[in-house]
Amino acid sequence: MKIRTALSTVLVALVVAALTLGTAGPAAADHSRISGYVTDANTGQPLGDVCVTLGPPITCFTRTDGSGFFIADLALLAAPDGGSWDMYFLKSGYRTAYSQPFTVSGPVTFNQALQLESQPDTCATTRTDAATSTVYLPNITKTLGGATGWQTPFIVQNTGTAGTTLEVSFYRFLNGACVTRRSVAGLAPGTSFADVPNNDTDLPGDTQFAVVVRSFGARIVAVVNQHQGVGDRAEALAYTGTASGATTVYLPNIVRRFFGYVTPFIIQNLGGGTTTATARFVSFDGSAPTVTVTRTIASGRSKFVDPNSDDPTLGASGLVDGKQYAVTVTASQPLTVVVNTHLDAAWVAQPVAYSTNGLTTGAASVYGAYAAKNASGIGRVSTIVVQNLGTSAITPSLSFTPLQGSSGSPQTFSATAPVAPGGSWAFDPRFTVGTTTPCNSASATCLGDGEYTFVASAAGNIAAVVNVISPATAMGYAATPAPTVRSYLPNVTRTLGGPGGWTTPILLQAVSASGATVSWYRFSDGALVHTQTLAIPAGSGVRIDPREVGPLADNTQYAVVIDGTGGTVAAVVVELASGGDNAMIYEGFGSP
Repeated sequence: MKIRTALSTVLVALVVAALTLGTAGPAAADHSRISGYVTDANTGQPLGDVCVTLGPPITCFTRTDGSGFFIADLALLAAPDGGSWDMYFLKSGYRTAYSQPFTVSGPVTFNQALQLESQPDTCATTRTDAATSTVYLPNITKTLGGATGWQTPFIVQNTGTAGTTLEVSFYRFLNGACVTRRSVAGLAPGTSFADVPNNDTDLPGDTQFAVVVRSFGARIVAVVNQHQGVGDRAEALAYTGTASGATTVYLPNIVRRFFGYVTPFIIQNLGGGTTTATARFVSFDGSAPTVTVTRTIASGRSKFVDPNSDDPTLGASGLVDGKQYAVTVTASQPLTVVVNTHLDAAWVAQPVAYSTNGLTTGAASVYGAYAAKNASGIGRVSTIVVQNLGTSAITPSLSFTPLQGSSGSPQTFSATAPVAPGGSWAFDPRFTVGTTTPCNSASATCLGDGEYTFVASAAGNIAAVVNVISPATAMGYAATPAPTVRSYLPNVTRTLGGPGGWTTPILLQAVSASGATVSWYRFSDGALVHTQTLAIPAGSGVRIDPREVGPLADNTQYAVVIDGTGGTVAAVVVELASGGDNAMIYEGFGSP
């Protein structure tokens, strides 16, 4: 018996037998209930008359209606909140699906896609030989929240010298159960593969997943593009997959109801066993209590922390509204973390959002390929948050160098007070350093208008995240602690989807290099279609707009490889499309 409530098997059977259980619309009360839709894993079409059981497949608790909808109202069993339940889905001609146990507190959505009986169980087996490379994606979704809800296409690039085969496994957030596992063969060196969960009929809709991508034959990297909404309410965020993780992850800027912003973060366990992740919140100004929360996470699976929630299973009770926090997440197993920063409540006229990866390493100097003040004709600015990863106080500085072709002059600024261990310093170019006084003209305490690269430095170990915002858009990325000679960019596009579609300029920073060679591989066939050579003064940066690279084609997607000339580089990709907050950034991947 897999029902882990106080109810006995006999009691459940008697209650189920005594009730006439139809599938009317969703219940109005907010007590414990399970509802969802069942679809065909091959066609995506709804399946009616599917038997849904609670516990072993002995008696149907309910059946799906013609739209594939079911509801299991646990109030009919007088079941308390917080119980653990499991379900079976049975229909003639289809494989029986088992949910695995999950906790029900209030209403829970559980959608299921059924495979034909003649098809194998895709999650039954996994390759037992050693993978060449593994990449973890903490947050993958399909129509989460509805038809225009969160969806997350992801792109995987082969960064090796030989072809490779990918094994892609999807695990349900709710309880960590494997939903599907796929094999993708023949990914050539330098080329990319894209998966769009909204187009995957074997995935249930309105569902959140942790994904593990294993590569057999070559090293890989991956980027995830997160989308929600349409038109003026469109939002776009990007983060990068993680190959190794760490037992300590740093989140320099986490907020709770901060001028409308909130920063939920997702923690994925990269280790071989279950672990408990501990997140420690330290307020920027020291005026709020330090808060600690924990999450127990199985191998490969993910769990989230919502700072706006006081529910101990969802949020972080004790955080203070209007405060910024530096957060450190630790565990006995390696972790990766993604932070999603949102300003998108229903009352917000122009919702915006952006993502950053948690930081696992720092350095005495970290490098940012893009920063701005009053740029792009839309007032785009970049706030930079520097976190102290060391054990003693430091005074960090920021040095800015104009991009080629941009106005502005080199400038350097320092924090006005030491930053304690684990704490953060926020630099906002709209204000005089260390004050809330607006400033406009370049001076010793004010950054001038323009677009820049930057270097954050300190006499200790630091990390930095960059928030690139305008009145209608928001983007974010993490500064690079270890620039490399080669950088991989899995997803670069030129007017993808039409004239107002996705175009993705590259911002390239020459850290110690004197230039770079840029190789463009077409997605559709992996062909190398263009190579360009650039001269860039060391310490400076350049924008590479695909629309200005003649041999490239419109409405086309590319994988890009950049090689520094005589030194190291850092790169970010800015992904832009018309409408709403269709703006996001991801970091280039350095060579191993």
